[in-house]
Amino acid sequence: MISQPASSHQVWQFLKNVNVHKCKRFRLPKGRKMTFAVSFLFGGISTEYDSSISSLTHIISSYLTLSRAERPFSVKHMYHLSRVDGLVRTIPFHNAFTIAELQAHVSDIIILPGRSLPITFNTIESHNEYIVNLLHGQFGEDGGVQTLAALSGLKGTFGDPDVASLTMNKFAMSSFVSSLLPSDVMKVPKTRLVRPQGVDDAIRFAKSVDGSVVVKPNSLGASLFATRFHDPVASEIDIRNLLREIFKYDNTALLQEFIPGDEYSCGCLISSSDVVLLPVAKIETAQNFFGHEEKHSSGLVIERILDYENDQLLGRLTSITRRIASSIDLYNMARFDFRISNDREIWFLECNYIPGLMKNSIFPKMLRHHGMTVIELISWIASHSRQYERKKHFIEYEISE
Repeated sequence: MISQPASSHQVWQFLKNVNVHKCKRFRLPKGRKMTFAVSFLFGGISTEYDSSISSLTHIISSYLTLSRAERPFSVKHMYHLSRVDGLVRTIPFHNAFTIAELQAHVSDIIILPGRSLPITFNTIESHNEYIVNLLHGQFGEDGGVQTLAALSGLKGTFGDPDVASLTMNKFAMSSFVSSLLPSDVMKVPKTRLVRPQGVDDAIRFAKSVDGSVVVKPNSLGASLFATRFHDPVASEIDIRNLLREIFKYDNTALLQEFIPGDEYSCGCLISSSDVVLLPVAKIETAQNFFGHEEKHSSGLVIERILDYENDQLLGRLTSITRRIASSIDLYNMARFDFRISNDREIWFLECNYIPGLMKNSIFPKMLRHHGMTVIELISWIASHSRQYERKKHFIEYEISE
């Protein structure tokens, strides 16, 4: 999948000629009846369980505000994957459904009989249901549930297991992006992949960095444990302690140079034939660092939605987003995070394979600014995205003895 980077001239020609599409507001034609049903898979066994619950709550709340005539699809089931026992409980949707009922199901679901995920997937496949995957983090967007869905033949928003695994692995994704684009178009911060047996080498690397460093898990989401250290030499003990804590939850960690400047996020939708760019979000914090506390505490971050049409630098940023998204087999939607340094250089940070759909999270803000609700998003995905089809892996051949 990783190829040699194109020349700067080739890349800039691509970026100059790229046709940047804006998302057209999705509207259900008057008098049109609901033609398809969707079911939701939510919860999960990762530390991002609560984000998944919040994403579904926002979706169902938005859905319930619409009259039946305005709803572009019907909701069939909600499948809750419990982080307590790893079993799935089915919550049926009905005309009088309420958010209070959803919350009661989630709170009391452990007392209800559950089934394993493979058995649930087999049942879903036999009913030919379309599943919107809202599982975040480990096993939700790292290729785990995508592989199981592919083996079960499920229809829905799971996508390619290999691409999910690639994007969840921050080090691998950065390596891919750096091979795709030359450094005078986009850069990747100096990064060291840290394993438990390589902490001493990582500390030496941190001390060699001119400026601040960031320590974070390689494959966890929600910026869990992500910490900036202004003085790596004086912070050696704290860095070692943080790495020790990360290794309880992730096999590897990242130690990365911090790029002074501003942080930006670019969202996009992926149809069967094109990448549709959403507005850019500029992320502003008091410490100029977007960590876990800033993401999940009220009042610590300002996310400003920007118009990139008349801004050359933001135009470059969105074109780079389009180039990356077009170069891997993404499905449905994604979000890419960057920093733009004080000297206006663009630095890639990471890709979010399944952006959170909580009411106040970045991706829904991009959607709202562009005139699309989360309900319209789901309808758009079901109508425009292609389905992942698992290739045949069996090739018959003879083995000479």
